[in-house]
Amino acid sequence: MLIVGERINTSRKVKGEAVIEKAVLDRDVAFIENLAKTQVESGAHYIDVNAGTLPEGEPEALEWLTKTVQRCVDVPICFDTPNPVAMERALSVYDSTKGQPFINSITAEARRYANVLPFVQQTQAKVIALAMDDSGIQLEPSVRYEVACKLIEMLAGDGVPMANIYLDPMTFPIGSGDDVAASLMEILEKIKAKYPGVKTIAGLSNVSHGMPARKILNAAMTVLCLGRGLDAGILDPRDKMLMGLIAASEALLGNDEYCANYIAMSRAGAFEGI
Repeated sequence: MLIVGERINTSRKVKGEAVIEKAVLDRDVAFIENLAKTQVESGAHYIDVNAGTLPEGEPEALEWLTKTVQRCVDVPICFDTPNPVAMERALSVYDSTKGQPFINSITAEARRYANVLPFVQQTQAKVIALAMDDSGIQLEPSVRYEVACKLIEMLAGDGVPMANIYLDPMTFPIGSGDDVAASLMEILEKIKAKYPGVKTIAGLSNVSHGMPARKILNAAMTVLCLGRGLDAGILDPRDKMLMGLIAASEALLGNDEYCANYIAMSRAGAFEGI
């Protein structure tokens, strides 16, 4: 499973405090470097950077985050913004020797699609494709599936390789409806069956929004989705229990040849204290 570390996001709060936003506003290099390093050390393959709560200063902030993160870690970056000016500024300073970048995200909304597609084509980046169009966010799973198919066909028609498309069926809080998790898993299965070359991804922690003991729901959701074809997750890799369950699930699903990764993680002490 490809892990996108979610922690460098100015919308995130720690005990109710906007500490990440403050760190970005203060250009606190040590704070951001620590967030990046600890996520990579915990198993992140990409570091997501998001400064979306800073509408006036987002382009400058995202450029600064890109420079700061890539100076301290060797994994590639996931650029998380719908702002084309911010995206351009960040990509202009990206070190391509770090690896193939990730763009988060494109939708089937006409304006956003037109704004984001050139960046995907120019950089040959992986791209997160959100199942949303100009009709807005749809709770109805059959509608989201249709939008997802339309978006995949649009991207493929514009020359984006299927292997670079990561379809996100959109994760809704379980409190918004008893069937939201089951519906997401059904869409995952249907997308993988119809488009075998396409990857799938989800921001799984959304499912527990507003609920108690969120980590339990997040972990259960991750394991269930892995069994239904999930290829990648935007999550907190510093959660040892979650990462342990991902490694165990990959081994049990036959995605870890001879359980090599699971055994290596165990020998490295990754499961200690769980």
